[in-house]
Amino acid sequence: MLDGEDVAAADCRYADVRAQFDELEPGAHVALFYDSPDLQLRVAAAFVASALQREYECLYLTDDTDTDEVHRRFRDAGIDIDARIDAGDLRIRPAAEVYPDDGHLDVDRVVEALATAAEDVGAGRQGLCAVGENSWCFRTENDFDDVATFEAALDARSSDLPTVTLCQYGLDEFDDEAIAKALRSHEYVVYRETLCRNPYYVPPEEYVETDEPGPNAALMLEQTHDIARSRRRLERHEQRLSVLNRILRHDIRNDLNVVLGNVSKIQENEALDDAGCECLETIERVTTRIVDRADKARHVQRTLAESTIDRVDLGQMITDAVAEVHDAHPEVFIAVDTTDAPTVLADIHLRTALVELLTNAVVHGTADARSATVTVSRTDGLVTVEVSNPGEPVPERDRRALRRGIETPLSHGHGLGLWLVKWIVENFGGTLRFPDDDPEECRIAIDLRPVEA
Repeated sequence: MLDGEDVAAADCRYADVRAQFDELEPGAHVALFYDSPDLQLRVAAAFVASALQREYECLYLTDDTDTDEVHRRFRDAGIDIDARIDAGDLRIRPAAEVYPDDGHLDVDRVVEALATAAEDVGAGRQGLCAVGENSWCFRTENDFDDVATFEAALDARSSDLPTVTLCQYGLDEFDDEAIAKALRSHEYVVYRETLCRNPYYVPPEEYVETDEPGPNAALMLEQTHDIARSRRRLERHEQRLSVLNRILRHDIRNDLNVVLGNVSKIQENEALDDAGCECLETIERVTTRIVDRADKARHVQRTLAESTIDRVDLGQMITDAVAEVHDAHPEVFIAVDTTDAPTVLADIHLRTALVELLTNAVVHGTADARSATVTVSRTDGLVTVEVSNPGEPVPERDRRALRRGIETPLSHGHGLGLWLVKWIVENFGGTLRFPDDDPEECRIAIDLRPVEA
């Protein structure tokens, strides 16, 4: 039985790998290498939960794992099993019904069956998510070279299909040579709960079977894991430095020029007349903006370091954030509904993100209807906090920049605000997103991972 600290750590790892799966594009062919059933099912649940959230139809093929255990672990991950099965979103079937045919693996038949299933998904769904326990390999008359050929054929076919697939390999079941061959046919691997782009991947058109022994598979996996972690840290830092460079080099410089220009005008006047007063107001407004950006830049610097993820009372965090914004903007009405606010996995910077979203709402809202609304909801194992206000939505170019992580000047956020929210929530496996457009309402949401009781 895991103690409280171990449970929190496992929840954090789940939230992290779940967030990584959200980034997978259609056609992704992923291999999971695990050393315990607990890790296997935690990662599989995260993969399925991510696919369901993105409106994929999911097929889970069991072998060693009892179906009831799969149900239990999926429920623990926040997936509404009964509702999803009834809706046709999720099917859980024995792998033997799909892979072997009278004890023999017919590669072409299985690949085309999965392709047909992907092409026949229901209306409104994005595609097919297929997750298979590969322990069925040991109950067929085929050797692993046939399985490797199947994986290469599936990889070739998947590139043209709306599919995301996860093939599961137990490190205590498959030998070193088999693991090395499996690595060659998957562009992505999951090892130690990290999604890695596989440096040992061989595209299907170049794949050639060989009887020669492969390199040390354990070393390959460790190197793949280390490369992926280093690449993620480097990309994240480069993105943030790019934004900070533009803000410090361009925006703040321009604002200081405005300050200096207005000071010069005041100095030319012998007495402080109406124009002088206007200049002072401009100085105050622009200087306040610089101070605000400096404060946000400090927060960004803090988020660059590893955050300490813990259980956080979301309802109390929202209440504290609302109180802080009320102190700064007492004239603005903020409606709050935290009825469904559970304990979530986050860090202390979540409050900063909430304050920023609320400040964004009250500052950029409609001038004659300054207000904001905070709501909390739960769907498919995620907790969504949405902040809305009357006014125009965030422009699409700004949303695109934030989604892709490519820096451009943000017209709506006027600087670091929305980048700050994005970086804070991503540090603990959360997501910043923009719900469907309403031309007269601005809506911004963050998705968080709850701590299940």
